[in-house]
Amino acid sequence: MGAETKPSEPVVVTFAQISKAIGSDEAIGNLAEASGRDTTVDPVQKAAIMAGVGNVLRMLQDAERTAGAKVLTTPHDARAARLQSLVASGEAAKLRYAELPSGGLEAMFDTNDWSGWATVVWEKLKHLIPHPMVRPKTDIAASLPDTCRIAVLGDWGTGLYGAPKIGAAVRQDRDPFDLLLHLGDVYYSGTSSEVDQRFLEIWPTRRGAINRALNSNHEMYSGGDAYFGRTLPAFGQEGSYFAYQNSQWTLIGLDVAYKDHAIDDEQVRWLTEVVRKAGDRKIVLFSHHQLYSNIEKEQGTKLWSHPGLGELLRSKRIFAWYWGHEHRCTVYEAPDTNFGIWARCIGHSGMPQSRDLTIGLSKATGPAYERADWRFCPAVTVEGNPLPRAVVLEGRNEFIVGEEDKFTPHGYAVLNIDGVHLEEEVRSATGEVIYSKRLV
Repeated sequence: MGAETKPSEPVVVTFAQISKAIGSDEAIGNLAEASGRDTTVDPVQKAAIMAGVGNVLRMLQDAERTAGAKVLTTPHDARAARLQSLVASGEAAKLRYAELPSGGLEAMFDTNDWSGWATVVWEKLKHLIPHPMVRPKTDIAASLPDTCRIAVLGDWGTGLYGAPKIGAAVRQDRDPFDLLLHLGDVYYSGTSSEVDQRFLEIWPTRRGAINRALNSNHEMYSGGDAYFGRTLPAFGQEGSYFAYQNSQWTLIGLDVAYKDHAIDDEQVRWLTEVVRKAGDRKIVLFSHHQLYSNIEKEQGTKLWSHPGLGELLRSKRIFAWYWGHEHRCTVYEAPDTNFGIWARCIGHSGMPQSRDLTIGLSKATGPAYERADWRFCPAVTVEGNPLPRAVVLEGRNEFIVGEEDKFTPHGYAVLNIDGVHLEEEVRSATGEVIYSKRLV
């Protein structure tokens, strides 16, 4: 594919190419010169940014090494993600593209203007001022019918692998949906071009369905401009958190990414009031980041430690919570003892997830787990919170071509609400029901 040709598929930025972009002696030298020309940053901050370049490279290398393949990978780091977005965009550098057998196009980096490139890179390494948070204008929940159907997609914004299959499955589903919900993450850093190509252009819009998207760390890595300025207007969404309810249920989407894996006081006051007005309705929360995990080390400590949210959680007023961020499908088999929450991670809709931490787990047994390769995760206690046993979706990912055995499957969830009843389904990327449970 030629240098001037606009890529027809999402671009994958591998460590080898980003190392060329910022890791060579020539790149570092020109980056230091760009730093020297910048009068808006003090010398101490400049030194810290330059010293951090090596750390950015190590994180990118570690992410790719963990994956063990040339696929879309990115660490949880704003500067690293912004640099991947920069290389993928072709801004200020000449790119060629090579087709990757696993999907997408690898950006082949080259430039004859190292000084110009370094100036752009330097701007991406500097601290960004985030877009102001856009909040809902009311704490009155919008209406949903008493019988309704909701599709839940998490970490879907890759445009690759199982993500387009999921989009097609939701779009072609014979039954209507009332709400289509994305739990967040458009990669690499949620820039305008990425939000357009990897998210909005392929989002499975359905006639009569409400579209909603939660904020996430990757959207905030570029300051949140595209999330607040493009996604919310495209979805007719008033703010980054919201509430819907019918006569039996109140569904609440939270923004726990504007403050990374945390929540702000004003939002907690809004949440408390929505819950108060819900009366005796059952409450279901949705967010990007997890409250807890029995697989990954990252926990929602800042969520349950917030005085207001912590008090609400300990009151056991929340019935269920669906989140993403962790690129797996994990279903906890019972409510946890501290908060009484039915917890689910639905983060497996688009990002490649290595099988390293799950392939050795024992196979889940029982009629509920016969339609896919589910594995038992033992009950654990994390930071004083006892977590119940869970099952995690295992097996190969048929949509990461040539690397199928390295990555877990992609999929999504469907929630069916019928009066007082809530039935959840986990579906494969092609729409096959591989797990279902009536929670009440």
